[in-house]
Amino acid sequence: MIEPDVPAASRSSQRIAQVAADLRAQLTPLLHTLAGTPPRPVRLMRGPGLDKSLASRLVQASRTGTDAEFLHTVPSPTGLRILLDRARGLAGEAQLSGTAAAVDRFEALLDALPGGRQALDAQIGAGAHGVREKREQMARQASFKAQSFLFGHYCETLTTSLFLSPSEDGEQVDMLEVHRRIGLQRLVPGTPLPLLSVQADPPGAAADADADARPRLLSPDGLRPVRSAEDFVIHSASSAALPTLQVHHDGALATFVIGPDDTVALPARLTTAFSMRRVEPIRPAQAWTVVRNYMLHTPCQTLVRELFLAHGLWPDAQPLLGFYLPGPSGTPAITIEPGQPHLRRVNLSARIEQLPAGAAALDLRGVPDHRHAIELVLAVAGRRAVDFRGWRCEMAYPLPLIEMQLALRFGAPVAA
Repeated sequence: MIEPDVPAASRSSQRIAQVAADLRAQLTPLLHTLAGTPPRPVRLMRGPGLDKSLASRLVQASRTGTDAEFLHTVPSPTGLRILLDRARGLAGEAQLSGTAAAVDRFEALLDALPGGRQALDAQIGAGAHGVREKREQMARQASFKAQSFLFGHYCETLTTSLFLSPSEDGEQVDMLEVHRRIGLQRLVPGTPLPLLSVQADPPGAAADADADARPRLLSPDGLRPVRSAEDFVIHSASSAALPTLQVHHDGALATFVIGPDDTVALPARLTTAFSMRRVEPIRPAQAWTVVRNYMLHTPCQTLVRELFLAHGLWPDAQPLLGFYLPGPSGTPAITIEPGQPHLRRVNLSARIEQLPAGAAALDLRGVPDHRHAIELVLAVAGRRAVDFRGWRCEMAYPLPLIEMQLALRFGAPVAA
């Protein structure tokens, strides 16, 4: 009989599942023998004489809910053999030999995987959401520490609040966006701090007949063009002493920067805002639209992205998030359909949640003045929180210099 071909990835997954189930079936009874039911780390420390770290890891593995989580949590074969050596005379020989054979199979599995334990965790994470989240959190935290050191600065909390509402002509959509930076820190003296980049006409650009039709950076109330970096700052929602912002132009891209002067204290709170008119057609021609692409300049401990739609605007819209490697320098931006495979897509997970109605949507845990700051900007723009429905994504240790796509998918294409 000819056996059907089984893809290599499937064979690898089957072997991982078998090793996990086998090791768990052997190790769990041994832990109950040595540490009671339920097992306690202190019993492994007093009986076999394990150190606290190894004892805790073993007990944590015994409490996992699935074989995949067990294999992700269980110590290395070296740690397991320490347990077996210390258990001589405390458990039966048959129990020890069975567990030792399972440990050998676990080690053989790791040796067969390019990348060893790291590759194993990656494969487990592909099918176990909880494992993936844990590994991703660890990777992002390590990345934050490294990038803060390399960049020379970081921010404790960064928030953006994007408000979309119909334009006066009823054919386009206007936007108002508020950025907040809490706890900016400079780690390396003389390091400039880039805050945000926006598309804007370069200095000295000549006006043309289409100037009023193009989206332009405006003050939060939408009444005047933004002419300097200071026009972005909302002083009433920022620290009392603020440094002068610099503007670096690269063609149509303007980047706002806190300069390298170390004699000027960094603000504990910095709130900036701007508006743009006619950024999107109110009747999209397809079933999705990308409303914003963000590029994070500053490593931060917490990133919050908020999206608010005016009541009545796109009532069937659902927000989607995507993360992508930026395109090569100098190449034009491309639009990537949300939720579809793409070679630039980065495997980052993030949740976006519906916010409660009204001003309560503006409350943010850990940032007590968030509602007050956003309401100040909304009042300048002649709007209220009750005019919108909103969503929020909150991430710990996001990756800088990765494009975060904020998109909307509609129930059906909206006909013109």
